[in-house]
Amino acid sequence: MQRGTALVTGSSSGFGLRTCVALCARGFKVYASMRDLERAGPLRAALKASGFGSSRVTFVALDVTDPAQREAVVERILATDGAVDVLVNNAGQMFTGFAEEQTQAELRAQFETNFFGVVALTLALVPAMRERRHGRVINVSSIAGRNAIPAHSAYCASKFALEGWSESLRYELIAYNVFVSLVEPGMFPTQIFGRNQVQPASAAGSSQGARSIHARVRTALEQDTRFMQTIMSFADPDQVARVIGKIALAPRPRLRYPVGVDAWLGSLTLGTVTQAWWEARITQLFQR
Repeated sequence: MQRGTALVTGSSSGFGLRTCVALCARGFKVYASMRDLERAGPLRAALKASGFGSSRVTFVALDVTDPAQREAVVERILATDGAVDVLVNNAGQMFTGFAEEQTQAELRAQFETNFFGVVALTLALVPAMRERRHGRVINVSSIAGRNAIPAHSAYCASKFALEGWSESLRYELIAYNVFVSLVEPGMFPTQIFGRNQVQPASAAGSSQGARSIHARVRTALEQDTRFMQTIMSFADPDQVARVIGKIALAPRPRLRYPVGVDAWLGSLTLGTVTQAWWEARITQLFQR
């Protein structure tokens, strides 16, 4: 039984790939979007391994920052299906580096993918959901959208913005039986720490002395991150996809869903313990 139509962005790997499989398993017709359709191989393989093949999935090229591609995908889906029942805004990048090292162009590029692209695609599909009085908008945020971390100011800022916008939009749509939810993963072994991580092109905004200190501190933070990644390598990214599948079918889904041990702990402490730890750690590193 087909339960409806879903659009998943960033489907070539990670959470997006697994979400497409999870939604197929729950009976949805899925539009799997990605910037480069030549990267669809892993998803096709995952669908085949799950017994679905590609019969329930339509692959579409979509860079969420490209207005023409967004318009083409939205028009195609609305013409074929009338509306999207479930929109999963998963596509994202992680710009790393100290705030002083990043250019305004790099900061804006981070927001174009992680925030403005989400906003534009969502607002293009919401009217049809509202008219049908049914819909789920699932925005894949991060625990970094609640608790910021050093050397990731652009990424954290984009996720904080996504969290605030999503919460406001939820209040505006809930009377139409359209629910907006935030999925807040902690650290999982996905491409956000690989191909989708972007380093600053230069450190032109900081002084020579600051660049020297930042380089030393960055090395230590990368070691911390690698240690955490080793611990979290046992975390199962399918857990995030299962949560998204649950939200897609829930009659009244919640606003926030932290996923992962670190995300769950971060949501409980509201950032207080995390903030204290980072302040102590960074102070220690800068004083060496």
